Amino acid sequence: MQLSVIDVSEHQGNINWEKVKNAGVVGAMIRTGYGIKDPNQIDKYFYNNLSGCQNVGMSYGFYHYSYATNAVGAEQEADFCLELIAGSNPQYPVAFDMEESKQAALGKTVCTDMAIAFCNKIRAAGYQPMLYTNLNWATNYIDMARIDAAGIDVWLAQYNTQCDYKGAYTMWQYTSEAVIDGITANTADMNWCYKDYTNGTAPTPTPEPEPSYDTYTVMAGDTLSGIAQKFGTTYQELAAINGIADPNVIHVGQIIKLKRDTTSTPQSGDTYTVQAGDTLSGIAAKYGTTYQELAALNGIADPNVIHVGQVLKVTGSAGGRTYTVQSGDSLWQIAQSQLGNGTRYQEIKALNGLSDDTIYPGQVLQLP
Repeated sequence: MQLSVIDVSEHQGNINWEKVKNAGVVGAMIRTGYGIKDPNQIDKYFYNNLSGCQNVGMSYGFYHYSYATNAVGAEQEADFCLELIAGSNPQYPVAFDMEESKQAALGKTVCTDMAIAFCNKIRAAGYQPMLYTNLNWATNYIDMARIDAAGIDVWLAQYNTQCDYKGAYTMWQYTSEAVIDGITANTADMNWCYKDYTNGTAPTPTPEPEPSYDTYTVMAGDTLSGIAQKFGTTYQELAAINGIADPNVIHVGQIIKLKRDTTSTPQSGDTYTVQAGDTLSGIAAKYGTTYQELAALNGIADPNVIHVGQVLKVTGSAGGRTYTVQSGDSLWQIAQSQLGNGTRYQEIKALNGLSDDTIYPGQVLQLP
């Protein structure tokens, strides 16, 4: 069995979905957007493509393009994706699209941790998770055995007359140059799907709990980005929670709602016992820290070597501070303002596993 499935984004422009369906396409993978929550990072045609599929009765799923550099960032991207697709009823999976060169430079362990972190969030919300990758990445930058063990379906890209990947996959993207009736702005990516995701009841997402809020009263000299930094969030998040149209305009005395963190945080002195299949970076992601921090805390010389039954300290490190990147920030500026010495930016790079100086607004960085 192979089913003809298209994947689309703003690059295809305005699509006549009736014509696409009549051309023999049975399903669509729709790009939601990219990165973490930001109104400017929603795919410009996401809502059009979603309603278009729904209007003609075409089965659909989603994919979200990643810029994450650690598992925590990947989870934040999953949260953004889940917010965008809330209320829809996809028959196809929700996929993590990781293909940035700066991510490849992080190494196989980190890339795999990010994929699993994103997909675990998707599964917890009631959807079928999927990893989009290509033959090169599947061979060199992702531990596909861990992906399979985590129960994540694979969407493999290789533009060829046959797919040379030897592992398991349920969808193959075989061309980016398909000409489809109903799409005039550009060519399209086409896929063969080997699993009938529509055979059976579509998953019902678990309802998100109603958020609870703390509040903050705006003082003279406050800015929304400054308040966001103080409370470990982003100005975009605060603007969304409080219905603030212009994040540059807030007023003294204004009450700002702050989303309360209801997740449990390990207390000082907590430990974790290594289980089969664990990695140091994976454990770090669970506890909101980095593998470098855990290695230093536990005197681990080689972070790639831990043992089943080993007891690790997961809190109590000298570090633990974080900083949320603001628009216009550079690593040097962050080191200067937070550490008092701009030349310490290299420490921030090393602690966060950054291969270059690229950072983006909303990114959460660990500080030494």
